Parts: sequence; structure tokens; C-alpha cells
Amino acid sequence: MAEAKTYLKLVFTTAGGGTHTISLRDPKSNPTSSEVSQVMQNLISRKIILANSGELTGIKRPISQERQ
Repeated sequence: MAEAKTYLKLVFTTAGGGTHTISLRDPKSNPTSSEVSQVMQNLISRKIILANSGELTGIKRPISQERQ
């Protein structure tokens, strides 16, 4: 049986009214909500990523998942 992998999904709102998700595989163990929010806010404020539905404009939610 394959070992489960942990993913941290960062879900943002965009200027076009949509959402954009970034999936990070094997993130640092137990990142705090403050650390995750800070990273997400940096991506928004520095305009590093342009999604199909426009610039990232807000934080919708982070999601932590395990997959086989």
C-alpha cells in the first residue's frame, strides 16, 4: 500500500470573481494558521501569480489533505 502524502491547498479569490487553488505537496509539518495566512497574503500583495480569472485578491481558505 502506498504511503499517504500530505498536501496543503491554498484557495484564493480572484479579481474575475473566481477562485484559484495552489497545491503544495509535503508542506512543513503542522504549519500554523498564521504562517499559512502570511504566505497567502504575500502571494496576493506581491502579485506573484496571475490566474485565468485574474489577479489573486483574497484568501478564501487553506485546506490540509492526505492522499494515497
